[in-house]
Amino acid sequence: MIKKTFFYLSLLAILFTSCQSNEYDTRAVEALDNLTDTIGELSSCSYTVTIFTIDENGEETNKLSDIYLRGPDKMYIENRGPKGDKHFWYNGKNFAYFLFNKSEYDIIEVPDNILKVIDLIHDTYGIDFPAADFLYPSLTDDIIESNSQLLYLGEEKVDDITYISIEAINEEQIAQIWIEKATNLPYKLVIESKTNENDYYEAVYSNWRINPELPDIMFEFQAPENSIQVKFQPKK
Repeated sequence: MIKKTFFYLSLLAILFTSCQSNEYDTRAVEALDNLTDTIGELSSCSYTVTIFTIDENGEETNKLSDIYLRGPDKMYIENRGPKGDKHFWYNGKNFAYFLFNKSEYDIIEVPDNILKVIDLIHDTYGIDFPAADFLYPSLTDDIIESNSQLLYLGEEKVDDITYISIEAINEEQIAQIWIEKATNLPYKLVIESKTNENDYYEAVYSNWRINPELPDIMFEFQAPENSIQVKFQPKK
């Protein structure tokens, strides 16, 4: 009997510890699901992302990106940052980039899907796309898989607009996400390191346009005169 009692107590302790270590608020899960459903139903969109980062050495960087998407296979991005302007074009067959400060470009063949192209270019060449996480239909599952806690922090009002605030936590970082309640669109993402106080990432989304008319010509790249083609270099 003592052995049985000890077994049951041990089992309860394990279950209690398991419940304590993983916490996923259903309201936070619902907010993320609503966001991904909303974006997944769009035929096209455009928005601006303002990114502020502090790296592990304390160096601050500001970047601004205007993104234009037309599903499933059209993308145009204007990036402006401290290292100069850099634009990307994707027309469903080819991906092109142009560096304005060096007048350099390249064009490569890619898959026929925006998310596949983002993954390919990032994994092969190490190019980051500005705050693209919210475009993935697996966003909720990805966040739950990589975090032990997903918390609902409540509603906040900024300039008469109500936002839902949620927080995802794992051993390395804390991510806070603000979602506009009326539209289910992302407003802000902040990621803070738990191991390095200098490591900070902030992205603010603005200028959302839902299902705008985006012509084919927007996604076509033509190399400017006197520009130089420099081959994409895979990351090491």
